[in-house]
This record gives sequence, structure tokens and C-alpha cells, in this order.
Amino acid sequence: MRVHLATAGPEALAADALLVLVAEDDAVDAAPASLDAALGGLISDLRGRREFRGELGQRLVLPTFGRLAAGRVVLVGLGRRADLDGYRLRNALELAARELRPVAPVVAVLLDRTTVADLELSDDVAPAAQAVRTAVIGIGLGNYASGEFRHDRGEAGTVADCHLLGLEADPRLTAVAEEAAALADATNYARTLQWRPANRLTPAAFAAEAAEAAGRSGLLAEVLEPDRLEALGMGALLGVARGSHEPPRMLVLRYQAGTSDRTLALVGKGITFDAGGISLKPPAHMAAMKTDMSGGAAVIAAMLMLPRLRPPVSVIGLVPMTENLPGGAALKPGDLVTAMNGRTVEVTNTDAEGRLVLADALSYAVSLGATDLVDVATLTYAPRHALGHPASAALTNDPLLLERLQRAAIRASERIWELPIYPEYGFVLRSDIADLKNLEEIAEAGGMAGAIFLREFVDGRPWIHLDIGGSARSELSQLVPIVPSGPTGVMTRTLALLPTMFAGR
Repeated sequence: MRVHLATAGPEALAADALLVLVAEDDAVDAAPASLDAALGGLISDLRGRREFRGELGQRLVLPTFGRLAAGRVVLVGLGRRADLDGYRLRNALELAARELRPVAPVVAVLLDRTTVADLELSDDVAPAAQAVRTAVIGIGLGNYASGEFRHDRGEAGTVADCHLLGLEADPRLTAVAEEAAALADATNYARTLQWRPANRLTPAAFAAEAAEAAGRSGLLAEVLEPDRLEALGMGALLGVARGSHEPPRMLVLRYQAGTSDRTLALVGKGITFDAGGISLKPPAHMAAMKTDMSGGAAVIAAMLMLPRLRPPVSVIGLVPMTENLPGGAALKPGDLVTAMNGRTVEVTNTDAEGRLVLADALSYAVSLGATDLVDVATLTYAPRHALGHPASAALTNDPLLLERLQRAAIRASERIWELPIYPEYGFVLRSDIADLKNLEEIAEAGGMAGAIFLREFVDGRPWIHLDIGGSARSELSQLVPIVPSGPTGVMTRTLALLPTMFAGR
């Protein structure tokens, strides 16, 4: 998608659709007077009669019949101004773009001063830059289409050009807009990977495609095959893989930042299908378990952005890839595995496999010299009960690293909420026969217990665990009018921007 900062007035810009942002508590005459006048006062009339309230998720298409250069005006509801943030604005624009793309390859977004001011973040982020970034990401995400294998997949159309109105011409904003379009494309790539059938996205195919894309982008790529995994002592990953005929892989991507003395590791869970192993999942909704590699997809797509973003720290991306199936050689409850760092694990539940493969990946990241680590995984789904779909849970041992991640998330128009790590829940993972259990069957603090398990493999280094079990897919029907449904590519943009937050360290 091409982006343009336009200097023309909203009534003079030629586009297939002109999007005008309207909040519930805006004045009736909040729309630009010239625009309303050209439409014969239609916007203010609709607002005055409350036919368009500006509620979040509301959209109203108004044909212009040649009164404006744009073919149609689309009123986009934002909800209450007090509730507006990047996440809500992004979703409102994504939903609008989804509807418009079959008929509107050229769209324009009018960024009024009130909306720009509402997105002010902090002294180090200009409100105009954040508004541009959020708007472009929203429109770009609207181009995602799930029909990768449908013969009519090209019929949905795309938004090819996005014009931003209402801002002063500034080359820095143009750069922000172009970067935002690339971040949206990266997220859409992660979503495509998430939704790809598991028989097409096997561990070998997943690793090969990612390595090829990395080579094109300028990253260094290495794919570790089973014999190499065995030589490194990755017994946890190899144990999970035993139930499948598909051999596992460990993908290693590297971005080198000159003489940086910091190395950030991004580690993503890459379970390409999770049936639960011997601890078999219920059959209902099992088809969605092809998305258990969502963390890995986010890490890969984020890494592909780094040569463009040029952050000041080196970054390693690691994705352990396997299926978790109940084959004849599969791990059994009660079995024991030894992770790469020598820790022994009693496998009490084979459906808690994500933490096993991440244990080896985190250990490997430490061995490669990572100074800071972030793992992202559809690990437990437990935080969904606290946070629902709109936010990802973060658990950490380092407030400074978390502060950097939260700054990146705000810029990425994503939500992160910190959950605590209370030491009492380390007791529930104690084992009589091994260093720890992979799971204790209790109904509370599952997300915390998962993080405590993973903490054993980071060697005390600054680390964050991101649980995206609730945010990787949006599937709650009641939210469909205001939150785009399907795979989200969550954390792709946040992880891509995180390394840029290390400037000055």
C-alpha cells in the first residue's frame, strides 16, 4: 500500500472514499465546514437528528454525487473521546477498510486536530506521528484476506493508496507513514502464516519459507535439523516432536547492529499443530490449533522488519517448530525430558508442550549470548479470563525491559497488561523425580505458573514472557462489530519496534 500526506482540502482530494472520524461526544458541527457545506449540510443534519451517533463500530457511507472530488464520504464512529486510544482507532479504520476495499482502492483519511491530540503519548512522541502511524496501520491491516488457497482470492480487492489529510506537510511524517505501511504488511504476513493449514505449514516448510524470506530481507538465517538439536541436547523439543512423523526444526534469525554490546532475543512458540499429545484436547474447535504457532509467526514477521528499522541493538529470533500429536512414540504423562540447560522436567501433561519447546529455545538464546529475552506464545489461555481478547499478558523479572516493551506496544497500537509473578506458585511445579514439573493440575494462576517454569531457562537475565493465548485470535461474536475477527498477528509490530527502544542504553 502506498501512502501519501496530502495538502489538498478534503473537498478537493480525488479518492474513492474519504473517511471522516466522528466521536459520540463531538459537536454536531465538528466536521469541516467546507466539507459539510459541499454536501448541503448533510453531515451536521445527520448528527443533529442522531441518525449517526459516532458510536464505535458505526459506519455510514454517503455518496457525494460529484459534489466532492471523492466518490463517497464514510463517517467512521470512534466512540467516546475519553476512551479513544490507538487500539480503538486502529480497529475502527481496519473495519472500514475491509468493507471499502472491493470498491475503493484509493482512500483518504481526514485526521482532525482533536483526534491527533487524543493520541498524545508522551514528550518523546509527537501526537501527529502517532496519529499517522495508527491510521496507516489500521488501513493497511484492512487489506488482510484469509482466502490464500481460494481460487477467487483476488476478488476482494485491496486498498492500494492511502492519503492522509489534515496535517502539515513534513518529510518526517512521510517516513513514519511508510514505516507504518510496512508494519501493517508484516502483521498481515504473520496472520497469513497463522491461518495456513497445518498440512501446508509443516515444521520443515515453515522453517524453509522463513529462512528464504530472511535471506531476501538481509538477515542471517540458520535452520537446525534433528541431528543438530540432538547434539545440542534439546531433549525437551525433541521429546514433544516424538509423536509426529514431521521432524522438528529450530529456526535462528540474526540481525547484527554494528558494535552493540546488547543482544535481544525474540523467542516465539512454533507448534504448527497442537492436538495435545497423549493428553488429547477435546475435538471441538481443534481445527484452530493450527494457530498454536502464532508466537513464532510474530517473531519471524518482526525480524523481517529489522533491516528497515535499523535498531541500535543486535537481535536473535528463535522459533522452535514441531507438531504435538499422540503418535505411538509420543511423550506420555509421567515421562522425563532433559532440556538443553540440563534441567530435568517431569512431563505431567503433554498438552503443556509450549513451555517445553520454549525451554530449549530460551536456553539456546542464552548460549548465543542474549542479554535480554522476550518470549511470545499461545501458552496457557489463562490470561484470557482476566484480560479477554484485547490485551496480551506480560510477566517479567525486569521492569526496565517491560517499560521498553510497553512503549513499543503503544506505538504499535497494541495493548499489553502486566501480570505478577508471585513466588508461591513456584511450589506447585516441584517434582519428586525431576527438577520441576511442566504442569500442575490446579485451576488457578496457570499463566503465572507457565511464566515461572520459563524463568528457569533464562539464566537470571532480563526477560519477559508474553502470553497471547487470548489475543492471537479474535473469535468472540459479540465483539465482531468493533474488533476485526480472525487471526490478529498480535505482537508483530510491538516486537519489531522493541529493539528501537534501546537507544541510549
